[in-house]
Amino acid sequence: MLRKLIILSFVFAGSAAFADASDGEYLGFKLGEKFAVPRGAVSMDHVTGATIYALDPGKHPHHIDSISIFVSPKSSIVGSVFGEWYFSDPRAAKVFADRYLFTLELKYEHWTRRGRSLTHGDYQLWVDIEEKPLIVDHWPSDMNTRVAIGLIYARESLGRNEWMALIKSEVGNLEFAARD
Repeated sequence: MLRKLIILSFVFAGSAAFADASDGEYLGFKLGEKFAVPRGAVSMDHVTGATIYALDPGKHPHHIDSISIFVSPKSSIVGSVFGEWYFSDPRAAKVFADRYLFTLELKYEHWTRRGRSLTHGDYQLWVDIEEKPLIVDHWPSDMNTRVAIGLIYARESLGRNEWMALIKSEVGNLEFAARD
């Protein structure tokens, strides 16, 4: 846990070295850009029609345990980026998540906080704590608690609407598009 808190302090200490969420960037990926699918990447389908790629972060500077990228199914345009950290102790996960959210609030002071998320313009950052469900398709850790930090398009944003329209056109499900 101490290692992760130290990492958290380094993540935000040199913010110039990392992409900025105000520009739609997180963990080296930018919303709206084409995702270059790495050879051997594991993918899953999401209920929305998006494709999710679970990436091994390797020696990523944020020292995260996994990265999940949501992309349009044919053109691979990025719509969401998630960094995930896993914990054996739920209390340690909550401390980490709370500190991460606090640090995000300091960095993005002009963003609006609602619950465990910050929103500004087209973008939303959110911090989620999740216990491993009894039935799960993908959980890349032996530890049972996950902290996920995500950059997504804000719900009512033009960016989200355009990305969802792209997914719907690529999936070819016009009935689904009419309901959303």
